[in-house]
Amino acid sequence: MCRDLAVVMDVAGTILRMYRVAKDIERGVILENVVTWELIMRKKGRALVVPQMDPDLVLSCRPDDTLGTLIDGREELLEISCSSSRISKDEVVSIVGHSKAKIRDLQEVHRKVLARCPDNYNTAGFIVDEDLQDVVYTLSTGGAPFPGLKDVLLDLKHIGVDVYVASGDSMRSLSNLKGLGIDLSRVNPVSSPQRKKEIILDLKGRYRRVVMVGDGLNDLYALKAADLGILTMQQDTRPTLELLKAADEIITDIKELPKILEKKVGLSFKL
Repeated sequence: MCRDLAVVMDVAGTILRMYRVAKDIERGVILENVVTWELIMRKKGRALVVPQMDPDLVLSCRPDDTLGTLIDGREELLEISCSSSRISKDEVVSIVGHSKAKIRDLQEVHRKVLARCPDNYNTAGFIVDEDLQDVVYTLSTGGAPFPGLKDVLLDLKHIGVDVYVASGDSMRSLSNLKGLGIDLSRVNPVSSPQRKKEIILDLKGRYRRVVMVGDGLNDLYALKAADLGILTMQQDTRPTLELLKAADEIITDIKELPKILEKKVGLSFKL
């Protein structure tokens, strides 16, 4: 059965305002309000790795142990969220296993995020560099829903729109979206840019129209593949020209979404 409309949403920067902290391990420098994809796309052979484990578990580990000890026996929990070029999971596991990076490097950024976002969505991971064969950044992210998001989601639900999520984050983090009324069976975790495109194409076989809402370069393929690609700049993540060209519509507030759907898809939100 073909339904009418599916709206697919990215999470970080799209429906949640994010606070991101990274540590440049070589320089020992903490970087606040970073744009993750910029760190990844700076050179080929970099990948964002998101361990499928509670970041708070990291805080209980010994700071001077290497990141390799954290994943030892938990290799299956490592997932590649985004990369600047093709890199295998086996290579990532090998790089992390031999890395000089310490658990304290991950603890530092996570504690900084928890101090700012103690009760909200949070996640942690690291960026590996294939050329250097090392972990070059550790990262932690916290976020809270943009104002008005709950009302937007309720409006979509009331008129029969099916909302999906395609995110590079772990399911552990994304499970918090249930509190916003999002059906967790429609949440796709650890989605690479190519995977997001595949999700859009799959839904296009089941729905008459599919809309993608995203904010970053990792949403580029999905924005292009959707019947309607909406780029949101509410987080102001310095979108590239390529990303701006890929979008059919650009918004600066998630509360604008219903009006765009009324205009472009012909929906009515007058309940």
